[in-house]
Amino acid sequence: MTTPHPVVSAKTAKRWHQRLRRELIGAIALKLVVLFSLKAAFFPHRLPASEAAQGVADRIASSRAPTHEPLSKDQP
Repeated sequence: MTTPHPVVSAKTAKRWHQRLRRELIGAIALKLVVLFSLKAAFFPHRLPASEAAQGVADRIASSRAPTHEPLSKDQP
């Protein structure tokens, strides 16, 4: 008489676990590569604090002083 559920040999189970582990590690590695490439593409690198402060100072210096003349609603 045969058993209704054949017993999987230890060698076959080990091979199956190794293949599953390899696929999971490959999928995680691929996801990390995609994640870091998206980060590099859409989020620019941060500037050092000195360069950022200089850029803010340049923008403040180049802006005009506000005039106290009321704007006409006819002019855009």
